[in-house]
Amino acid sequence: MSPQTALTDLSCAPLIKLKEAPDGVPGLYLLHDHTHTPRYIGKTGNLHHRIHSNHCVGNINSHKFVCAYNAGRLWHSTEKADRGSTDGKLAKRLRAELARRHCRVRVLPLPGISEMEIGQLETQVRRLAPNPMNDWNDNKKIPASEPRELVDALLDELGWGEAERAALARQEALWRAL
Repeated sequence: MSPQTALTDLSCAPLIKLKEAPDGVPGLYLLHDHTHTPRYIGKTGNLHHRIHSNHCVGNINSHKFVCAYNAGRLWHSTEKADRGSTDGKLAKRLRAELARRHCRVRVLPLPGISEMEIGQLETQVRRLAPNPMNDWNDNKKIPASEPRELVDALLDELGWGEAERAALARQEALWRAL
């Protein structure tokens, strides 16, 4: 498959919920933020695991939704002493839920292609991709933000009460003090 064909196929693939990415299948993917703007082109040996699990709850340096939404009430430190705190765990759980409910992905399954070939194809596709498709690629400092209206609505949907909201307010205070 040529890089231009792969980019076209990836760009035209249906925009799906993160949980709908095929499990156990390698390929390329295009992450879209909560506004459905394309932000990141990636490769993986397992589309579902990489997208639904890692990008939503993985570490702050390489998992894009974690980076993009690690702010305000969604902030959870991976380096500070509070990383094991109940408040931080709630924020992390809410951040993952936000991404899973509001972010989207396009996938290009590539079964039968070696990991090395997929890596080469990803590099070539990224070179061809227009902005903002590469905004989050090679960027360890993605500007983090909390989409407050979506978070407020999500808290209501989940039925989180005063105790959970107070915990999230404490996380926001810690984030603002950084």
